[in-house]
Amino acid sequence: MGDVFRTTLAIYRDYGGSSMMTILVTAAVLYLWVVEERKEIKILFVYLTAGLAGLFFFPLFSYAAIHIFLDSQVYYRLLWLIPMGMVTAYGAARAVSQIEARRKRAVISVLFVLFLAQSGSLIYCNPMVTKAENLYHLPGSVISTADVMHVEGRDVKAVVPSEMLQFIRQYDAGIHLAYGREALVDGWSSNPLYHTMEESPVHSFDVTDYAKQQGVEYIVLRAGTPIVGSKPIEDYEFTYLTTVENYDIYIFDRAEFAEEKKKEYKSSADADRDDFYIRTEPLSNGQIIMEETE
Repeated sequence: MGDVFRTTLAIYRDYGGSSMMTILVTAAVLYLWVVEERKEIKILFVYLTAGLAGLFFFPLFSYAAIHIFLDSQVYYRLLWLIPMGMVTAYGAARAVSQIEARRKRAVISVLFVLFLAQSGSLIYCNPMVTKAENLYHLPGSVISTADVMHVEGRDVKAVVPSEMLQFIRQYDAGIHLAYGREALVDGWSSNPLYHTMEESPVHSFDVTDYAKQQGVEYIVLRAGTPIVGSKPIEDYEFTYLTTVENYDIYIFDRAEFAEEKKKEYKSSADADRDDFYIRTEPLSNGQIIMEETE
């Protein structure tokens, strides 16, 4: 059980990070435990918070949660049930209200807010936060790619690069994916198509074979991705359709809407583009000759 507790403690430290929020919540709970008289407030802000925290650290529960119905990467979400903001705000307001002098209450309130802000970090300084490109607050490349794949009145299935996984169905729910965001988390997915898509170079037979097995009708590759194999992707029933926002889109020849889409995007398909295809030929000794095509 010692290992389980140490794992739980590590998860808690990672959850709290460098913020003082968890310390402030603890202080607020202890303060309200002593001074709060209203039963309903105590149940919500004291007993519930203390009970959830105790459950989080309880070795038998944490072991079962991590190894049976959750895992170590999402166990911290149990702490989301604790109303940290409400507990801290109410505890601070309750403490400040005990000060009689109005000026002192104002000064202490401002100092508390500054302390709370200083203990965190400005979200707009996060490198993952970027200025919105459009009203959808989604990358423009995702919208352009989804518009190409959209088929009015029916769903389609696609496989896309990892950077699109979290966004594309927010824009068009009619586009089903061979795998979703779970593929980005270690241990959540073992879909061979994901690993094939993220290889460099991409193997033409593997990516098309896995795509057919999983009913994929569109393959989206980053433009310029090297592709190797004894045959190009087009020889495995996936025809190049068009390129948008530095992404090459291929369509399955046997899809019901394939011919209609090919006619629609015939004028925008760049037949002279460099597809970075490298033909490979096996030798008798098992080695491979790689010959770049023009």
